[in-house]
Amino acid sequence: MKKVKIPKKKIKWFWAHRRNTSLHHMSFFAAGLRNNGWFPAVDFSFDNQIFVGVPAKGVYIFYDKNQLNSKYKYKDIQDSIDSNPDFVKDFKRQTNELFGVIFFKCSLIEKSNLKIVSKEDLCQLYQEFLKAISVAPIITVQLWGIEACWEENYKIIRFLRKKLKGVSQDDKLNEYKEILSVNTGETVAFTEQKDFYKVASALHKNKKVVNLFKNNGLGAIHKKLANYQKECRLLEKHIQKYQWMNIEYISGGWPKEKWLSLFKTALLDETSPAKQLRRITDNFLLLNRKRDKLIKKLNLPKDVKHALDGLAEFIAQRDWSKGYFAKALLSYGKLLTEIARRMRLKYEDLLHYPYEEVFDYFEKSKKINKVELVKRKKYGFVLVIKEGRSKIITGKSNIQKVIKKEGISDPFKKRSGIKLLSGLGVSLGKTIGRARVLEDASKISEFKKGEVLITYMTTMEFTPVFRKARAIVTDEGGMSSHAAIVSREFKLPCIVGTKIATKVLKDGDKVEVDANKGIVRKLVML
Repeated sequence: MKKVKIPKKKIKWFWAHRRNTSLHHMSFFAAGLRNNGWFPAVDFSFDNQIFVGVPAKGVYIFYDKNQLNSKYKYKDIQDSIDSNPDFVKDFKRQTNELFGVIFFKCSLIEKSNLKIVSKEDLCQLYQEFLKAISVAPIITVQLWGIEACWEENYKIIRFLRKKLKGVSQDDKLNEYKEILSVNTGETVAFTEQKDFYKVASALHKNKKVVNLFKNNGLGAIHKKLANYQKECRLLEKHIQKYQWMNIEYISGGWPKEKWLSLFKTALLDETSPAKQLRRITDNFLLLNRKRDKLIKKLNLPKDVKHALDGLAEFIAQRDWSKGYFAKALLSYGKLLTEIARRMRLKYEDLLHYPYEEVFDYFEKSKKINKVELVKRKKYGFVLVIKEGRSKIITGKSNIQKVIKKEGISDPFKKRSGIKLLSGLGVSLGKTIGRARVLEDASKISEFKKGEVLITYMTTMEFTPVFRKARAIVTDEGGMSSHAAIVSREFKLPCIVGTKIATKVLKDGDKVEVDANKGIVRKLVML
């Protein structure tokens, strides 16, 4: 396959994501973006990105708009699908191979007694893990694969528009896209929910256990639950199985008390766990029946069916790949903790080191000076990658100059007086409720049943909120983002890609969410 060469021109950046992450994690994540480890299954990598770290806000990620279109990177993905009749099988195999290597490196970390291994062996564990996880855009190809499949000039949309000729296209097209974006397999969130309610149903059968949760605080529940060995084993097994689910780069897994709180809510809810389990499984089957019915109705030609199969595989792998990535970071966090101890640093301080500077410690016993560390902690950073070469910029004035020079100031502007937001309706429906703005998942305990979640994006950490939310609104995301997939599973109206919802809405604002039209309206409170 001939690779398209991108002509040199001024880069037109666009803001794609904000992540709750660190300079350290983004440094090796960026290294992975420019490596083509998905080849030959998919021809995909990046040359240009900018990462802007903002203290207490996370990292803003910008991509080169000249690359992500139907002439270049999207075309590479589309050609990978169209030229390979075994694309789905090959992509699945490549996914298993890449993550198989990563999990093997994780097993070496888990098996090692990190506190007593030599500095050389510790360095080798670090080097081998980073090599495995940065071999490719490990959790990014799925996202841009989905976007490439839904690209306006690609055969799926062209076919749908032709089929809908003479019909009010936009509304019907959005309806078709929602149905065809249904995950044909179980997502991470769905699998955990299903298992969660199975355990909760088992606990619910024992009235003494229910009373234990009803009449005691979390600390007492933790202690007394040991008297119920069967139920305790079920709960512990679930926590151990899904402890990695609630990790996003720098956040750790939930403590046991958090899980106990979720089980307490489920056991005391007026709707029994067994009914909740039936509700989510019935909806999952309903969504897939609707998808199958639409595909049959459309009578797809062979090439469009093949492209749609490729889309379905990207959607299926998107959620699980992020889950696998989170699971790998759980092991990697243990390695970083030991490295920080030997460097006589706090773990949080080590996160301000890009991965290359950690190698400086191993090779030269070198650490960054305290002044530089304070600058990074106070003002953040900019990590610029152009044509595969990276550079870190720190210091308040230097960061401001880069943001201005590269034309990426828009996400950092203050907003006021805006009462109408637009985005992409990805799970249809219309409702009114009170807003709850969560910058990240650290304060999900404050979320009340019936509120509208307003956040930058959802991750697996937000799963408990979906059980209580009236609707979901995010700054970013697309048709197959986490928020979109899980909202459809919960039958919640969801609008993604508003860009500024978290900036213009406040806790308690009364909002109307019309996902049918992709509009969020701030209502006047009387």
